Amino acid sequence: MKIVVTGGSGKFARYLVPKLIREHEVLLFDKLPPDQNTSLFISGEIIDMDKLIRAFQNANAVIHLAALRSRYNHLPIKVMETNTMGTYCVLEASRRAEVKKIIFASSDAVLGMSQSKNEFLPEYLPIDEIHPLKPHDPYGISKLLGERMCRCYAVGYNMNITALRFSNIFCPGDEQKYLEDAKDPSIRRKSLWAWVHVADAVNAIKRVLDSELQGFDVFHIAADDICLLRLDVQELLEKYFPKTTIRKPLTDRKSLIDCSKAKKILGLQITRRFEEVIAAEV
Repeated sequence: MKIVVTGGSGKFARYLVPKLIREHEVLLFDKLPPDQNTSLFISGEIIDMDKLIRAFQNANAVIHLAALRSRYNHLPIKVMETNTMGTYCVLEASRRAEVKKIIFASSDAVLGMSQSKNEFLPEYLPIDEIHPLKPHDPYGISKLLGERMCRCYAVGYNMNITALRFSNIFCPGDEQKYLEDAKDPSIRRKSLWAWVHVADAVNAIKRVLDSELQGFDVFHIAADDICLLRLDVQELLEKYFPKTTIRKPLTDRKSLIDCSKAKKILGLQITRRFEEVIAAEV
């Protein structure tokens, strides 16, 4: 299978691409070349439609990772242009190049949580794919618009497009930051202490590539536990979300993001737990 990865020189791609090249022909599309010269590479802007179309020729799948985050000092208008127009260009180029499968790297920021300036109060817990989406920051809005465009293209042009709403992706080298944040539970309360190890995020993409999904679908991708070491979920709920409706039992350090849909439909197995990852990598 020929696969094109946009944002192919980014942090996530560094872990994804080595897994893909074991089984597939992989082409990376990014502004800057990757650190390791393991795959074919095309340099280009994500809003360069003509270059995207050329890159997508004869591709069986496109994995769209390219995006800017609001919190990394990017101007809001640049975040919106890159993420929203970039996603449109990827979708339209895929349509013209007759790409059969697209995977869109979305984010749980579509909920209106981690990047928001205001306190995020979920309508119920744990959060699933039908929870209301209320982003009001450039990154969250851009990802929501990206999902909406994916749905429109899937329905309008009979394309197979899957959006994966990743929680914060934990990569090797992130352990000290997570440990520091874990000392004060309020730091990550807006993200509901959700996280996912990069190995499990990679596996989610591989499961979609191997699937027979038709049309558009969306899945939350998060670890089974929260990224705290001592407090359990009940204590957190009592302190931060005392009035929130609880739809499923939440005990110990169980995640507040419900990934049962991905486990059922994709056969996804989440293998990393926070306490074990921290113990192994510190």
